[in-house]
Amino acid sequence: MALGSLLLRAAALAPVWPALAALTIGGLSLRDRRPTESTVVAISQLALWLSLASLLGAAGAYWQGDASSVDFLIGYFYRAGDYGFELRFLLDRLSLATALLAELLLLATSRFSAHYLHREPGFIRFFVLMLVFACGILLMLLAGSYELLFAGWELVGLTSVLLVGFFQERAGPVRASLRVLITYRLCDIGLLLAPILLHASVHSSSFVAIRAAFADPASAQAIPASAVALLLAVAAMGKSAQFPVGGWLPRAMEGPTASSAVFYGGLSVHAGVYLLLRSAPILDHAPLAKALLILIGLTTAVMATLSGQVSADTKSGLAYATSAQVGLMFVECGLGLYPLATAHLIAHAVLRYYQFLRTPSVLQDALARRAALGTAPAAQPGSGWEKLPLSMQTFLYRLAIERFEVEAALDRFIARPVLHAARWLGAMEERIVARLAGTRTDGSP
Repeated sequence: MALGSLLLRAAALAPVWPALAALTIGGLSLRDRRPTESTVVAISQLALWLSLASLLGAAGAYWQGDASSVDFLIGYFYRAGDYGFELRFLLDRLSLATALLAELLLLATSRFSAHYLHREPGFIRFFVLMLVFACGILLMLLAGSYELLFAGWELVGLTSVLLVGFFQERAGPVRASLRVLITYRLCDIGLLLAPILLHASVHSSSFVAIRAAFADPASAQAIPASAVALLLAVAAMGKSAQFPVGGWLPRAMEGPTASSAVFYGGLSVHAGVYLLLRSAPILDHAPLAKALLILIGLTTAVMATLSGQVSADTKSGLAYATSAQVGLMFVECGLGLYPLATAHLIAHAVLRYYQFLRTPSVLQDALARRAALGTAPAAQPGSGWEKLPLSMQTFLYRLAIERFEVEAALDRFIARPVLHAARWLGAMEERIVARLAGTRTDGSP
């Protein structure tokens, strides 16, 4: 096999290194003597650098070649009858650019967290979760099929929930993590059902096979493009905090600053946009779904902008600003401006990542600027509220500070019923287990 082909296939190792590092740190933590912080950081950094090297080698081989995309099959996770869960990867400009961005942000996060979380009781737990997240996000970005993308998608969601509830000794983070979990699980149904419809019509969920099927007019007619696109839009809405399910994003700020930066500023919150970009051939044949994306994106942008202006803390304000910008990316995808959405994603991820990392130092930065100027800074320009009539200002302010009542409605009609159902099912399970245990104690079969 040629060196170029080997380097391309080496990209499949990028998610493997963080997974091995997480297992190594977890194994060392089972000993009587837990690993030191320096050991944990060294293992994490080594894994992420190896992952970056794998991606750089693949990117170099890709740019040396003349193919617009490289699709390759490593093997099967399992096979059952005519179906096999393929370990299929796809290298193109979109996957390589976003994967390299993710890797660089993760490297910066590991270095930042080594100092920021020094002597934190959950230091090892944070790095293990970050490495699992790295495995998931790289698997999602490099996947060549919806099944493999879904596997990475779920790893990203799991680590997001656990890091939102990182400070588990407080009730606030635990409640916030439950809200994130409910939102993810409900919206992820879309990404679970969409590949099933694709398998029923295309007999494959490979991105290359789907693109080829849509290129053939006869095959394209057999694909329920609108239904698949709407399901994918639901999944993207949940992960990217879009209306009406975007209220979990400000709640996610309960986690450490490092995870807020890499998850909800840089990578995780853009996963929905990446899903839409990867699903461009389907969206192009589903005008109804594209119109829905434009409507959702515009609604989110307006509501999040207004809510962000009345936020009382910096991290929440940045969370709403992030949601608004991602809403504009949804609009760009709805309009078919995929290159613009890709550039917007990369630039916005870098900017928000930096801003989230700097949030603990906002006051210090303001004082430093004031000292450098020698005087108090001039008042910031108004946001435009003062141009409206007073009654309209009051009305919009009340709506914005109450999050347009969307949060209250979701909490009452979705979050609480789901939690009540979970508690009821948990109680039923305990009674059934207790009854079975009592039956065995009596000597019955």
